[in-house]
Amino acid sequence: MSLVGLGVMGARHARVLASLRDRFDVVGGYDTNEDVPMPPGVARLSGESEAIERAEVVVIATPIETHEDLVARALASGRHVLVEKPLCANASAAHALCAPARSGAMLFVGHSERFNPVVRALARLARRDPVVAMDMRRVGPSRPSDWGVLVNLAVHDLDLAAYLGGGEVAVRGGVGGPNASPAADMAHVLFSTAAGAVGHLFVDSTAPTRQRTIRLTTSRWIYDGDLLAARLARTPTAGGPRTDVPLPLEEPLAAQANALADALDGAAIREIATGPEGARAVHLVERAAAICTGRAEKLSLASGP
Repeated sequence: MSLVGLGVMGARHARVLASLRDRFDVVGGYDTNEDVPMPPGVARLSGESEAIERAEVVVIATPIETHEDLVARALASGRHVLVEKPLCANASAAHALCAPARSGAMLFVGHSERFNPVVRALARLARRDPVVAMDMRRVGPSRPSDWGVLVNLAVHDLDLAAYLGGGEVAVRGGVGGPNASPAADMAHVLFSTAAGAVGHLFVDSTAPTRQRTIRLTTSRWIYDGDLLAARLARTPTAGGPRTDVPLPLEEPLAAQANALADALDGAAIREIATGPEGARAVHLVERAAAICTGRAEKLSLASGP
């Protein structure tokens, strides 16, 4: 395995992979910034081409605008890929990357929030009792970016909406602010799932403190989860005492890495996001951005009845 991109996320991947030497052998890493320190035990490679050529699996943790080219090159070379979310900057390119590779190379997307202990517990519980409503909140300062709050933050939760909701997601409405552009720093998004759940998502990169919460309602329970504090509680919908739900303790990135190893070993793909699921999340972000900026309505009017 090799790493391309050794910033914050790349360094985290390197640390986790180093702790899983029984499952991965890291041959080295590369970053365009020569001043970036190499993680312990990771050899410095000369470039992206060497990182692709020397490994069977490539982890890509570079800026969003570089994903399309790097993923395409790695897959064309027969390498399996785990790319950080979002898969790439636009839905058409994301779907193109998911075309079956002749070499059989597999594509996965680092929607690591699926491995948050709260989400892992909810995914198990939702299989027993279908979801009827979701309310998600992801706010607080985030790293500067030209892509806006929907691409940077909402892509996590729109993926979770489909993952936990048990069906494809349709964005039904939204409003962004204050400048109502694709790069807006705040948005409310309304959605539904094919399985019948309805939901609301609020994302805001201007809030002074970080919050990552989810309320998931089923026919029998109301679950309240704090993704930062790793706490989950439930209350009967008919009324009754609030109780804590036990959570798995495995670190999310380690759980994702183990799921990746399992998938590459031929096990059934369960929690880890596949390429098509990553493309779906990008499509939902584009749809939400179009609605929040009013472009979806203009397109509808232009197309006639």
